[in-house]
Amino acid sequence: MTSLPIILASFPLRNLTKPSSTSQTLKPNPNSPKQPPIHLLTKTHLSVTISQLIITSPVLASESFDSISSDPSSGRIDLESILVTIDNFFNKYPFFVAGCTFIYLVVYPSVIFYLRKYKPISAMNAFRKLKSEADSQLLDIRDDKTLATLASPNLKFLGKSSIQVPFSENDEDGFLMKVKGSFSDPESTVVCVLDNFDGNSSKVAELLIKNGFKEAYYIRGGARGKNGWLAIQEELLPPPVHMYTAKNVKSSNNNEASIVGTEN
Repeated sequence: MTSLPIILASFPLRNLTKPSSTSQTLKPNPNSPKQPPIHLLTKTHLSVTISQLIITSPVLASESFDSISSDPSSGRIDLESILVTIDNFFNKYPFFVAGCTFIYLVVYPSVIFYLRKYKPISAMNAFRKLKSEADSQLLDIRDDKTLATLASPNLKFLGKSSIQVPFSENDEDGFLMKVKGSFSDPESTVVCVLDNFDGNSSKVAELLIKNGFKEAYYIRGGARGKNGWLAIQEELLPPPVHMYTAKNVKSSNNNEASIVGTEN
């Protein structure tokens, strides 16, 4: 980059040199207007020349303006100014910010939740769905040991039967094959998934939806949890669909037969 002294040295300063001997021998005209001293003319001309050099030279001009507008921290993100800008925006448009926050935190999750095809359902609503919808079925995913101590709900009263397929996270493919083999038309089947609690039932419901089932609901509380099937059956569910231990299965069958005979 060319420095100022070098440019000044190469710039013709013919007008700034000392006057020649001829000009020194000339006598001033007393009738002419008084001229300023020669040293003032020299300084003025020099300042004008330097200004013209800075303006006309793109290198010097860019350096001059950069020196005025340059920031020692240029090229870095000024977090303080960003935070101040965000804070000013929040203060200027509080209702807009509140509306966007409400949509993002409340409306959007609610819409996604209600549009998805697998949802939670209470034990009472699951019974109502199994009773009112012909294409709905109950899928019990508890293991064999649990089923031996607490049997699945008896749905013969509704003209249906509980489908029992134990779920294992290590063998999801095998589980899906057994479940699909248990239903004649999975694409038109609504499944209510029952677990011992509600740990794996939500995973199974999502898995069924991803593999072609019409709808899937996971029963909140499962069989033994709070507000689960076992907790509400004494007050809200008819005896034929109660869950019994292995010792009480025979008595439940007798109760079912007596109730069906009474209805007939």
